[in-house]
Amino acid sequence: MKKVFKKIWKPLVLILIYVLSFYFLLRDCDFNELGNNFSKMNPWFFVLALSMVFLQTYIQGLCYKVMTHSFKMKFNTLQGFGYCSIDLFFSQITPFAVGGQPIMIYEMSKRNLPASKTTTMVLLYSFLNKLALILMAILAVILYRGLFIADSWWQVALIIFGIICNLIIASISIVCMFMGGVVYRTSTKTILRLHKKGLVKKPYKKIRKLRRSIKDFKESNKFVKEHLFISFIVLLLCILKRIATFSTGYFIYLGLKAGFDLPEYSFIYIIAVQTVIALVADSFPIPGGVGAYEATFMGLYEEIYPGDLGKAALMMVRGISYYFLIIVSGVTTMFVTFTGKKKKETKEEGENNEVVSEETL
Repeated sequence: MKKVFKKIWKPLVLILIYVLSFYFLLRDCDFNELGNNFSKMNPWFFVLALSMVFLQTYIQGLCYKVMTHSFKMKFNTLQGFGYCSIDLFFSQITPFAVGGQPIMIYEMSKRNLPASKTTTMVLLYSFLNKLALILMAILAVILYRGLFIADSWWQVALIIFGIICNLIIASISIVCMFMGGVVYRTSTKTILRLHKKGLVKKPYKKIRKLRRSIKDFKESNKFVKEHLFISFIVLLLCILKRIATFSTGYFIYLGLKAGFDLPEYSFIYIIAVQTVIALVADSFPIPGGVGAYEATFMGLYEEIYPGDLGKAALMMVRGISYYFLIIVSGVTTMFVTFTGKKKKETKEEGENNEVVSEETL
């Protein structure tokens, strides 16, 4: 019974979170009014919003294409779209959006892309993508300080929490990349001390895992130093990818503005709002930041969308940027994982499985 419970409790909690989110969102809704709001929207802007799902995946694929060319590996745009769909699909359904990275590395390694190099690229992209969000948030603060001063204390708390979490995650990545040896020695001593107190089991297994992780971060640091211009290009592409993702909110706004008398807001302002929402949602260990995303959205868009129109806008933006993305990336993931040639055994694969010594950090 315990084994069965261990397997099902996480999916059950996730389903409960989804149900509660939609309950609090729709509990006071007038569904006739909601349907009327949908019917008045300009359909062409809705189509443009849908296209942003494909565009953001394509741009993410370009990031990897740029990096693989630095390693002199064959990698086309179609492959990039497929591999990035794997990352996006599993990231949307796992806590902290990290589930897609190891599966993406595995699928790439099956097709003769060395795991050591793909791991470096994935870690570097993750860091630069997070950095892109932080830079966009800083710009949002400079241009629209009012976005970070909400009326409700819990909205302010969510925004502050999002800023702190993202800064901590980015800082840890930087420290691991540039001070890997210090992190390794400090973490090893901490693990062994906790083991002596009975708080950590199998300490040496955790230390070996830590070694491999630190080595991967050090390789990313090495790549940045040797390919500074390439890293800058990838950062710009990450910013462009974020803009494409957040543009979904802008096209939904334009579509509803065509049918309703909404106040005039610029593209940059809507992107800034979506940046703050992403800053909050990315900080919670819940797939897709469910709950936090919806709460922040309704708070920041309150002045733009009156009444149930805000809920209609949320359902469309969220439906496209999260649920439609899961469908598109899920279908592509199935195609990629069941097609393509399998990996050939290489000498490098055996070398990658060896334990890394501290001297190599």
